[in-house]
Amino acid sequence: MRNRVIHGYDKIDNEIVWGIIVKYLPVLKIEINNLLK
Repeated sequence: MRNRVIHGYDKIDNEIVWGIIVKYLPVLKIEINNLLK
């Protein structure tokens, strides 16, 4: 995913990006909060 965004390989599909955000952001938020405790 990073290479596609950085180097412009192919067209970026906003639905795919949004799906990744929705799937992983809540988990990342929990992990960051645990680290800050």
